[in-house]
Amino acid sequence: MRLSDLKESDAQLDELLPALGAVAGGIGKAVGAVGNVAGKIGSAAKGVAGAVGQAAGAFKQGMQQGMGQPPGGLDPAQAAMAAQQQQEQKKQVQDQIKQTEQQLTDLRKQLADLG
Repeated sequence: MRLSDLKESDAQLDELLPALGAVAGGIGKAVGAVGNVAGKIGSAAKGVAGAVGQAAGAFKQGMQQGMGQPPGGLDPAQAAMAAQQQQEQKKQVQDQIKQTEQQLTDLRKQLADLG
């Protein structure tokens, strides 16, 4: 069938267009499925990379312990200072959260007053 044949008969064109639409829809679904599989492969690769990183960390820690170095490579004084710094950071974040919550409460009151 040629395009010139289709021009002669609108009935043939009406029959052909739905079929072409179905083929295009099938191609679209196939492309979507390929994209979905590619996404799953990417997620699996991230999981493998994370597992490799954890294994490397465990190996390093084991090597440090075998050499008489404490876990994490810190002596007790350094570990205590790191823990204190972490607690200070945690407190600062908690304070920021409280301030933000107070600001939000104040803004809600203003909104209610404008009401």
